[in-house]
Amino acid sequence: MTGPDGAGVRFAETGAPWWPVLIGPVIAVGGLLLDRLAPGGATPWAWVVIGLVLFLPIALVVRARRRLLAVRVTREELVQGDESVPIARIAGARPADGSGRYGIRPFGDHPTVPRHLGVVVVTLDDGTRRAAWARDAEGLHAALERVLAERAPAPSSGSSPSPMEGA
Repeated sequence: MTGPDGAGVRFAETGAPWWPVLIGPVIAVGGLLLDRLAPGGATPWAWVVIGLVLFLPIALVVRARRRLLAVRVTREELVQGDESVPIARIAGARPADGSGRYGIRPFGDHPTVPRHLGVVVVTLDDGTRRAAWARDAEGLHAALERVLAERAPAPSSGSSPSPMEGA
């Protein structure tokens, strides 16, 4: 996969799936069909209202979760919700210790790590530690490690002259 700027996406998670948005319309159509079978006719406007009452708040929640809980790692940046951090600022990444007590600020302008998400502790170039999060925390950690390894300079093979040879 490649992003809009041509940078390869190494890891991506959407914040939420779209299928819950279908709950309202499916219930409305099912209710309308069952109501048609009942004696006395159907009340289609009631089912349209029920469908909308279910559809609108679910669509709002799904849209917000997709925006605020999305995770993406490319060669250039780590995106956590609304916050974007250049990979050049990341010094290292390690999995969390599992205690659940991190005492560090999470990415994405959240007060805490969102529930049901795993944590990867990221060290920035200024020494601060931040909590990156994803459903697949191991996948996020592996992607960050790959990107950091790609960024690191390759070890020299000894073929370059030392600074003292020319003197």
